[in-house]
Amino acid sequence: MLDKVRRSILLRLTVSAGLGISLMAAATGIYLYSSFHHAITVTVAKDLVNTAKVLLHRLHEDQLPLDKEILDVGEHLQVRLTDSRKKVLLESKGMDQLVPMAIYPIPERPWTFMDGRKELGHSLTLLSVEYRDGWIQIARNHDIEDALLRKFRASLFRVLGLIPLLAAVIGYWFMHHALGPLKQLAQRAGNIRPETLKTRLDPTEFPRELEPIALALNDTLGRLEIAFTRLGEMNSDMAHDLRTPVHSLRLEVEGMLSRGEHSLETGESLSGMIETLDHMAALIEQMLFLARAEDPATKIERATLNAEALLQGAAAPFESIAEESQVTIAIDVSGDQELTGDPILLRRALHNLLANAIRHSRPGGRVILRASAQSGNRILEVEDQGEGIPSSILTRLGQRFLRGDPSRGQQRGGAGLGLAIVQSIVRLHGGTFEIQSQEGMGTRAMITLPEAFHEIQAQST
Repeated sequence: MLDKVRRSILLRLTVSAGLGISLMAAATGIYLYSSFHHAITVTVAKDLVNTAKVLLHRLHEDQLPLDKEILDVGEHLQVRLTDSRKKVLLESKGMDQLVPMAIYPIPERPWTFMDGRKELGHSLTLLSVEYRDGWIQIARNHDIEDALLRKFRASLFRVLGLIPLLAAVIGYWFMHHALGPLKQLAQRAGNIRPETLKTRLDPTEFPRELEPIALALNDTLGRLEIAFTRLGEMNSDMAHDLRTPVHSLRLEVEGMLSRGEHSLETGESLSGMIETLDHMAALIEQMLFLARAEDPATKIERATLNAEALLQGAAAPFESIAEESQVTIAIDVSGDQELTGDPILLRRALHNLLANAIRHSRPGGRVILRASAQSGNRILEVEDQGEGIPSSILTRLGQRFLRGDPSRGQQRGGAGLGLAIVQSIVRLHGGTFEIQSQEGMGTRAMITLPEAFHEIQAQST
């Protein structure tokens, strides 16, 4: 949990906001409680002092007799008068029960405050004042104020218990909304592909805090564009430079083979060399195609195609190969039969998938070419009932020169570029390519094409 909080900006901000709000609420609550308690204490003290002054004035200035009228000082106040020997002369009704002399004796110094003992059942403050003939004790009962303080304290604890949860929920919502531009930036950056490296982010579309990131991404994209361009040029130049000597070598070997001035063993070696040179020529052509496909300037044809005709045309060249391998090719078309795409490129993609499906099918197996419509998209599938693909390499399919079993690469055809070419073709069409496979059960390759696609150049502008 701590690791998740540490690695997540959203959770860190949420926890920080929750703690900050909780601490502020706690500090505010403590301050209000302390202020309330202090105000009650000051009010009680003022009541006692003012009452003491009134009583002293009555006794000294007005010289009123000691009778019950002198005890009339207020609803929450009770008074006791004693002589100099601290013998009770007069006291309010209930004073002896509220403030027993045995528990609250008269102090040695006048104007002495004494807090009541709460275990006796009441909250009170006692003030002892000396007058001409003895002592005055004034008690102020503040049970009501203490009850209010307890209710306030209980409510404060309940609120402080809920505030962290509310602060976390509200903080998460606000922080999630505040991080929206960052997610938008990540989404915009995630949509950039090798073929759309010309795309640049507009820093003014994002908050000022994200402008440096947008500028840094633009700078990185610029360097990547240059690197990809150089890599594509190098790939293309290398393929061009290799094609001519490979072709010349093949012609030379064919000439040597046609003259017949060699032994049987040499003839077999020359035939093997021709087969190797043909494989190299095919590999060079594939490298050239990939170089052209990854060039941002590459444009493809957009034409309305018939799905059934496309599948039949793709399957036709493989009928004899499938017959030799004892594999049946079936075509299944459902839904709308129209789709938009480049017929030559789509046929090449299907050829690569069909070659793989037939190559890895068991004798007596079946390869199905399927076309269907789903959510406005066209889906082209090539499904076999062959050996399947090991799960260890399933996630890496499409990488260049990747083969499930390198030991059988040339004998069973291919250099590991077929699926990379399929991916490039699908990407040029703005679609997606997916492979599902289970060892021993077969493989299904799916090409999803949008109902109407746009060239990469149109997307980048």
